Amino acid sequence: MRHIRLEDLAGKNEIQIYEALVADFVNQMELMNDEERKVFIRNNTPWNMLQEVMFNLSESKCWYSEAPPGAGDFEIDHFRPKNRSRQFDGAILKPNGYWWLTYNWRNYRLAGGLINKRRKDRLGIDEEVKGKGDYFPLNIDGGSIIANFGDNLNNELPILLDPKNVYDVSLLTFDKNGEPIIQSDIPDIDKFRAEKSILFYHLDLEQLSLYRSQVWKKCEDELFDINEAILTSVNEHQRTAVLRKACDTLLEITSKKAPFSKVAWACIDANIEKYSSWLKNLKTALI
Repeated sequence: MRHIRLEDLAGKNEIQIYEALVADFVNQMELMNDEERKVFIRNNTPWNMLQEVMFNLSESKCWYSEAPPGAGDFEIDHFRPKNRSRQFDGAILKPNGYWWLTYNWRNYRLAGGLINKRRKDRLGIDEEVKGKGDYFPLNIDGGSIIANFGDNLNNELPILLDPKNVYDVSLLTFDKNGEPIIQSDIPDIDKFRAEKSILFYHLDLEQLSLYRSQVWKKCEDELFDINEAILTSVNEHQRTAVLRKACDTLLEITSKKAPFSKVAWACIDANIEKYSSWLKNLKTALI
């Protein structure tokens, strides 16, 4: 998961067209009963027209997993579910969901089908069903409200990590096997949030871990080769040339355009002391 600057979509032509299209939808839905709203939502799904602009915002990757196309079809996830929302234990928090946010693009996240749908890991041995589905757990014990139409959403305390939130994105990293790792030096509630996010976003899917481990291996091999080239440099001019090339190589695999780039950063952090004579300075330049 890398930070997504959701507000960069504001003002884009696609967003303006969409906002004009759905401008009166909430007013119409406010006059409906629960069943009428569900039928209205089922028959009006224009949010799919925003897939391309959201796809471009994340450099063609799932907002939750950083997986590129090919790791499941992409779809627009309603971060706060539109029809029903559940607590992490399966209890229903809102039978009718956050219906008034159904057509609010700021509630949309671009998700791979492997992340958004409830399913078992077909490649792994874990029989537990994972995926976001209609789950949107809240920290009720921590004082969260369960927001209704007209309430301030800032008074809710969501459990799931949000890719548009810089702090949330910082709570997870990865190991050499591609497995998601929860940062150790964070408050217990954030460890819990990260743990549940791994579960509900299915970030430990074996298929994803395999892809991520390959990125780690590529980055680790690059670091080794760079270090060998530095050690065998015959003069400062050659060493400088090696470091310049290294910058280009590492910039490519850590770029937001690269699949699973957060894994490459984790690999660099894991090797920072091993190659401290040159990697620390390069990392500063890459950020």
